[in-house]
Amino acid sequence: MDPSIRRPYVCTLSPKTLEKAKRELNEDPDTRDAKIDELRAKFKKERPEIKLPPEDAFFVRYLRNKKYDVDRAFKMIVNYYEVRRKYPELYNNCRPSAYKQLYELGIQGILPKRDNQGRLVSIGKMSLWDPDRFDYDFLMAGYLLSMEKMIQDEETQVNGIVVVGDYEGLKMKHVLKLGPTQAKKQMDCIMNAIPIRFKAAHYIRQPDIFETMFSIFRPFMSAKLIKRLHFHGQEYGTLHDYVPSSILPPEFGGQFMDFNCNEWYENLMKCDAEFEYMDQFGIPKASDVLGGTAQGVDASGGIAGSFKKLSVD
Repeated sequence: MDPSIRRPYVCTLSPKTLEKAKRELNEDPDTRDAKIDELRAKFKKERPEIKLPPEDAFFVRYLRNKKYDVDRAFKMIVNYYEVRRKYPELYNNCRPSAYKQLYELGIQGILPKRDNQGRLVSIGKMSLWDPDRFDYDFLMAGYLLSMEKMIQDEETQVNGIVVVGDYEGLKMKHVLKLGPTQAKKQMDCIMNAIPIRFKAAHYIRQPDIFETMFSIFRPFMSAKLIKRLHFHGQEYGTLHDYVPSSILPPEFGGQFMDFNCNEWYENLMKCDAEFEYMDQFGIPKASDVLGGTAQGVDASGGIAGSFKKLSVD
């Protein structure tokens, strides 16, 4: 693919989801291209050093996430490229195949069926993470690549995702690998840089030590985000009030017997070339365009080094 040739956006949304995008995200097919042009022009004027992808679809996912507010979409794209520069330990290896051993453990999986609102459902099992084998940065780096792939899907861009986490098996050895720095890093990279509509998170079978872990992350969450968190303990019934048991595997109290968590990652690991292509874009690595510090805040809306709360749309 020639990065110098602009590629126009082609909508693949179903009629139903397009209507939802119009209603909830202010999307207007008649003005969509003009919004893309406006966003590109803003970069040319205010951040010309950032090398941007030629695919207009890249800009559409950010415009949708910010309800077609060009200024807010601009800031989020800047944030995205700044965190890639700020946290090289998470982004230096952009090939999904580099995380093959991690993916094969099945710590996280994507359900093949969506919930009743068309949202993608991601499930995770904390007990499968061995912190003595994989540190938290490696875990996060692999998960970020997975999320990058999730947001390429237009239905997911509009409908969002739901996360279901099984925390049985959470132990002190896991919590000791975390801390305020790791918590802020995760929130920086996911909530303020990846254009995904985070609709809800459900926690099940959480032990007493879960409160210790959650207290590390809570200071970096907005009140709006916290309202979207649901704690079910051992009660699968309350989980199924939100996520149908028909799409969940048995270990989550569900009835979907044929779930294979490896299917998503087997496809993801075929995407090395795609991720390597996208890695060429962003802030030039050879120059310090933000004034010599990875914690600097740019007037255009970059990420500050302070432990500020991060929001969710």
